[in-house]
Amino acid sequence: MNGFERRKLTKMDQIRKAAFHLFSKYGVQKVNIQEIAKKANVSQVTIYNYFGSKDDLVYDVMKDYMDKQLQAFIEIKDSELTFKEKLEKLFSLKIEGTKELSPEFLEAILSEHSQIAKLFQEFAVEKSLPLLFEFFEEGKREGFVSPELSMNTILFILQSLTDSVQKAPENFQTVEQRDQFTKEVLHFFFYGIMNR
Repeated sequence: MNGFERRKLTKMDQIRKAAFHLFSKYGVQKVNIQEIAKKANVSQVTIYNYFGSKDDLVYDVMKDYMDKQLQAFIEIKDSELTFKEKLEKLFSLKIEGTKELSPEFLEAILSEHSQIAKLFQEFAVEKSLPLLFEFFEEGKREGFVSPELSMNTILFILQSLTDSVQKAPENFQTVEQRDQFTKEVLHFFFYGIMNR
């Protein structure tokens, strides 16, 4: 890769980060290209040259975000950690994700951009759900997850826990609070309320 291509990729990444920050903070409708250009320290023309339109930029930003989350998931899943340690890291990753993408922002972006709703659906069906199934099958093989639980039940419980976290971010304003919360949720996930 030559210097020009490297600089282009760096600028594109700057634009994505600036756009993601502004979109998630203020909503897509309230952010214009001029504000993104200012935050990314590039010209508006550069954004249009690299991404086309604002809608194309929104799509690219969300796809990039999902690809990075997927890569982080794969790295944890394929690591040498125990299943329980992997689950703890994945849950922490999910909690961090809820800070970046509020439910309100997600709901708005999915209702306003049918292309992105389709992207999320395809991403879930083709990438994230198969990996989750594979991950929990590994947990069953290793004896961490009961073979009596269906994937539907496991996913329902995890989604319920995630939804609760999203609705109560004040429960973990510090890293220590978040880590303690994660530890307790995982204890509940593995053991219920029963004392081991």
